[in-house]
Amino acid sequence: MRRPRLPGSRYWLSYLYAGIDAVLLLGSFVTLWPLRHTEGFGDELRINVGANLFDLVLAVLVLQPLVLSLNRNAVRWRTRLDYRDVIRRIDDASDRVDIWKHWTGLLEPAHLDAFRAAVMSALDRGVHFRIMLTDPSCPDAAERARQVAPTDAVALMRLNIERLDEFLRSLPERHRERFQVRISQIGPAHAFYRVDNWLSYGLFRDRRMSENHQREVRVRGDVGGLALEAFTSRWGAAGLQDVADHYRVRVGPLDLRYVLHDGEHWVDIDESELPPETAATTLADVSPETRKSVLALYSAKYGPGRHAVLLRI
Repeated sequence: MRRPRLPGSRYWLSYLYAGIDAVLLLGSFVTLWPLRHTEGFGDELRINVGANLFDLVLAVLVLQPLVLSLNRNAVRWRTRLDYRDVIRRIDDASDRVDIWKHWTGLLEPAHLDAFRAAVMSALDRGVHFRIMLTDPSCPDAAERARQVAPTDAVALMRLNIERLDEFLRSLPERHRERFQVRISQIGPAHAFYRVDNWLSYGLFRDRRMSENHQREVRVRGDVGGLALEAFTSRWGAAGLQDVADHYRVRVGPLDLRYVLHDGEHWVDIDESELPPETAATTLADVSPETRKSVLALYSAKYGPGRHAVLLRI
């Protein structure tokens, strides 16, 4: 829990600086006043005041902007991603959290409870979340699974989406608009965690991203701005789906799980369970190759299914 801010505490630093300036000015006056009749005192005073003003202008117009620019674009390298540090940052977030991954270890058992608690605390403060994960049935998911084998990346992607779906449905109505999850059929350009002005990203290699080198930068710097621009561009692209649309398609009175194959919807349901008004759209005669492809997509997206029925919708 955050401590309440005391009234007027936001100005205490300004008061401190003003007090220090007053003390220094008084000390200078007390030191120089006895020397006012010394020969050449006026010339020396003017020279020193001019030099100090020149130093001040140089510091304000050149040195300070240079230091700020270097600090803004500083890159801190990490040998791996510390999920506990990410959760701690989320617990302290005040504005926005963005995540762009194939799947994230934050939703795995070791970190799930702490992550949920941090998210709920942040939502109560008005923080906005945008999470973008990869569709486990898409080609990019299969390629990432090949890279990190024997880790079952497809199963982890599927589990991430299931847990986010459960978490979304458990949220109070007032929080749902601020917790957005989208599923993409195109994998991320890089692993991406953003909390307020802090951003950590890494390039994909032949192992889990959390075990790779990470770069920590500021969002309001040049490098962080480019990474955020890539995320924002993908977040607003066509073809992304909310979790509900990723999982289910409406067929008459039913919401059915589905996969897309050649632009048509396949659902996991027996024909006898279909509503009468959809019976005419069912194609029973399909090639063994098509059926095999659909079942593979279905197993990747949801796990093993029972029956695959092609619907033209």
